[in-house]
Amino acid sequence: MRFELTFTLKELTLPLDFRKGLIYFFKSSLDNYDNGSLTFSTFVTPESFLSDKILLKNNRLKVLYSVESQLLGFNIFKSLLKKLNKSFPFFNNRIRLVKIKKLREKRIKENIVKFKTLSPIIVTKETNEGKNWYYLLNEESVEILKNYLINSLKDRFLEKDLRELEIKPIEVKKSITIFYGKKLLGSLGVVEFKGNKDILTYLYKSGISTNRRSAGFGMVDIIK
Repeated sequence: MRFELTFTLKELTLPLDFRKGLIYFFKSSLDNYDNGSLTFSTFVTPESFLSDKILLKNNRLKVLYSVESQLLGFNIFKSLLKKLNKSFPFFNNRIRLVKIKKLREKRIKENIVKFKTLSPIIVTKETNEGKNWYYLLNEESVEILKNYLINSLKDRFLEKDLRELEIKPIEVKKSITIFYGKKLLGSLGVVEFKGNKDILTYLYKSGISTNRRSAGFGMVDIIK
């Protein structure tokens, strides 16, 4: 299930780390938010960037939201309807959800698809010291992402189909996102996937990242 949320802001400013405010807003709408296969992406019109905040050209904040489970998506949608046209504190600002629009999902008809990122894909691997190391998505780090998908989805799909999955970064650039005070390396661009259509559909709906999908990372759209 995919839908678009339109918010208005009282002041034309947002902190660079505004994702965590949206996460809190969404978590307050549903108790089991973290347990779902979901992702989102954000869109604003910046006037300029300062060291700690974004100055905006207008007061609109749009969020595209995708949930793999129809039932969970319906529950989130229904919960958000209760917050429609109500004002909530948002850092040193106020935010109001003014519109919810259900979007039509695209169908994957072949075993090859090109995804365009709507929010950064995160690729991490734990080091021997127990810390997460972040990678740009390229030919070398593709195996890290693929191994994560094999391990995390083997109870849902045949392991043989997961191992046959092919991932090809086509046009990828580095993205830096401030998240809870830390700078996260991510990847934006176009990535080609080849494999089982059910797996490709799942990735389209739930997002593509080794972690933090429900925090607004890894959302993709189909361009071919």
